[in-house]
Amino acid sequence: MSDYSKLTKDELGKRLDDAKKEIQDLKVEKIKANSDRIKKEKAKEDPSNLNLAQKLAKAMDDMGALAKDGSNNSQGWTFISESAIKAAIRRVAGKYGFAIIPTKINKIDKYERKTSRGGTLYFYDVIQDFIVTDGKEQYEMQMIGTGSDSGDKAVNKAVTVAFKNLEKQLFNVSDQNDPDPDSETNEATVPAENNQPTQTRKQSRATKSGTKNVKKAIDWSKPKNISSQDLKNHLVKYPGGTFVNIGTILAHVRAGNADAKKFVNTLEGNDAIAYVELDRRTMIADAVNKIKEEKKQEA
Repeated sequence: MSDYSKLTKDELGKRLDDAKKEIQDLKVEKIKANSDRIKKEKAKEDPSNLNLAQKLAKAMDDMGALAKDGSNNSQGWTFISESAIKAAIRRVAGKYGFAIIPTKINKIDKYERKTSRGGTLYFYDVIQDFIVTDGKEQYEMQMIGTGSDSGDKAVNKAVTVAFKNLEKQLFNVSDQNDPDPDSETNEATVPAENNQPTQTRKQSRATKSGTKNVKKAIDWSKPKNISSQDLKNHLVKYPGGTFVNIGTILAHVRAGNADAKKFVNTLEGNDAIAYVELDRRTMIADAVNKIKEEKKQEA
C-alpha cells in the first residue's frame, strides 16, 4: 500500500485524476459490453436473422392454442375451422417472413360409395405438393387430402383438406377429435373387394384359414391416425417381385438411392399414402431435432 503521507499535493492530485480516469474507462467498457449484449439479443430476435426452421418454431410458439370455432351438428363434435387456422398462420407468417405455397397435385384416386339412401358419394384422394419458404431456404412437403361430395366438389374439398392437414401438422395444431394413432385399432370401411387395403385382404384370408394371428385393419382414409410403425411395416411389391416395407424404401430414398426415388413415383393408392405420410413425419422429426441441436449449440 502506498504511503500517501509522503506525496506532495500535486502528486496526490495526479493519483486522484488517474483513479477517476480508470473508473471512467471501466464505466465506458461496461456500457459498451452491455450495449453489445443488447444488440446480440435483438439480433437473435430479428426474424431476418433466423433460419427457416427457427422461424417455423417461433411461429408455432406465437400461435399458441386455437379455440374451436366450428361444429358438426349432425355428428355432435366441434373443431378448429380452416379459416381460424389460416388467420393464425397469416399473422405469424407475416411476422416471421415465410409463406406456404401449394404447387401441384401428384396423384388422384377416385372411387364411389353408395349411401344408405341409395345415392352415390364421389370420393377423391389427392397428394398435394407444397413449398414452405422464406425466400432463402425452402422445404418441399406433401400432404394427403380426401374429399367426398354427391356433386362435382369432391376434388376441391380434397385439396382444401390437404392444405388444412399440412397447416395442422406443420404448426402442431390439434383438435380434441384428432385421436392418438396408437390409442385404438381402427376398423376399415370397405365398399368393395377391389378397394380393400392390403392389410384388410390379409386379415380376410387369415380369418378364413382359421389362423389366430390376425393383423389389425387399417383405415387408410385417415392416414394421420395410423401409427408410424404400421406405416413403416406396410409392404409394397418392388420390381422383380420382392416385397419391401415402406420404412426401408424411405431410408433408401433419403440416402440418395436413384432407383428407390424412381420407384416411389410409381406408388399409388394406399402404398402412396403410406410413403407420403411416413416421409412427412420424418421431415417434421428432422426439423424438430435440428432446432434442438441449434439450441444446444447456442447454450
